[in-house]
Amino acid sequence: MLSRDDIGIHLGSEVVADGKTWPGLVHTIDHPEGLVLVDTGMIDSTPELDEEWQPTPHPLPAELVSRVAMVVNTHLHFDHCGGNRLFPGVPIHVQGRELADARTHESYTIPEWVDFDGANYVEHDGEAEILPGIRIVPAPGETRGHQIVVVETDEGPIVLGGDVGHTFKEVGEGNTPGKRLVIELAAPTYLAHVREPHVPHLN
Repeated sequence: MLSRDDIGIHLGSEVVADGKTWPGLVHTIDHPEGLVLVDTGMIDSTPELDEEWQPTPHPLPAELVSRVAMVVNTHLHFDHCGGNRLFPGVPIHVQGRELADARTHESYTIPEWVDFDGANYVEHDGEAEILPGIRIVPAPGETRGHQIVVVETDEGPIVLGGDVGHTFKEVGEGNTPGKRLVIELAAPTYLAHVREPHVPHLN
């Protein structure tokens, strides 16, 4: 069985919002069947993003990229899918609704970061076990197609929550289906913009 030590945290980007620099963290799961990468950070930027978000891309090291057997996108905002292009041919698990929205809604994301040569999206409609002990579960809120990853470990479940909330205070508001889900799970939860995991509680 997997353990908490199999979860890795990596800086994938930084953005500036309201004058504050926010880390954009991505996570890995070292599974016996291969390394799973949850979100991909950024490898470059655009003039529009530079003006609005002042991002600093932090491309993942080549030795880590070479080990990735599977990618999960919690959702397809630019700071979560900007490194997808490093993985042509690698299965990228996403909710079908999320992929459709990213392709059709203006200003949703950077389209060429989603649809690139060799993109291999595996679309889901709801919960799915993608490897033994690793489930993706819809958690709408940040987007309609946002999903979380639930990892079963010898210490109990661990949640990789993406942007289910930007802070644990936000999660504790419980005002979206995704936030209510992770509160009900009552498991250690990792967020994309908070370095340390916590067990969410209703405020």
